Amino acid sequence: MENDREEPIERNRGPLRLPKLRRWTVYYVSLACWTTGALWLIFRYFLRTEGKFGYKAHPLESWWLTLHAGFSFWVIWLFGLLWSIHIVRGWNANWRRWSGGFLTGFAFILTVTGVGLYYLPQNWRAWSSLIHWIVGLATLGIFLIHWLSKSLPKRT
Repeated sequence: MENDREEPIERNRGPLRLPKLRRWTVYYVSLACWTTGALWLIFRYFLRTEGKFGYKAHPLESWWLTLHAGFSFWVIWLFGLLWSIHIVRGWNANWRRWSGGFLTGFAFILTVTGVGLYYLPQNWRAWSSLIHWIVGLATLGIFLIHWLSKSLPKRT
C-alpha cells in the first residue's frame, strides 16, 4: 500500500523567483538604501561649503544619512528573508553562484562595516567608512550583473 502513494509534489522547485510583491519590495528598498547612501556621499564631500571656521555641512547631509540608516535596517531584514527562500535554494541549485555569492559577501561586509561605524573606536572608523562606501557603491553593479544574468543560458 505504501508504494501506491504518490510522492508529494515539492512546491519549492522551479525558478527561484520571489513573488511579485516581495521582489519589488526588495528592489525598491535596496535601491532606496543605495540612493540615500550615494546622496549622502555627494552631499558630504561635494556640496559642503567653506564657512568661517572651516567646512560647513550641507543641511540635507544629515537627512540622507538618517534615511540611509533607516533603509539599511529594512535591507538587513530583507536579507534574512532572501537567505531563507532564495539564497540557500539558489546556491544548492547551482544558479548564478558567482554573482549571488558576491552579493551575499557584499551584504555581509556592508552590515559589519555599517555596525562598525557606530561601535568601532575612532581610529578604525575611517577605514570602516571607506570600505563601506566603496563596497556599497559597487553593490549596484553586482546586483545588475546578478539580475541580468538570468537571461543567459544555464551552464551544465
